[in-house]
Amino acid sequence: MNSVNAAMQNQIASVQQALSISGMRKAMGQSADQVSKLVEGMQETSQAVQQARAAGPGRGQNINLMA
Repeated sequence: MNSVNAAMQNQIASVQQALSISGMRKAMGQSADQVSKLVEGMQETSQAVQQARAAGPGRGQNINLMA
């Protein structure tokens, strides 16, 4: 039962991600490849922030971003 629940949660997350990417592509007027790269970069940034926060108190609070 637990694996069925986990599989359904994964499917729901996949659908949510697809809808988000589709919405971003329409909103930004960019191709699917460009949006995929953007999402990939956002995920990498999010992972870096999580790692910095895990490193200790006060870390990962401020980030410098260049677009």
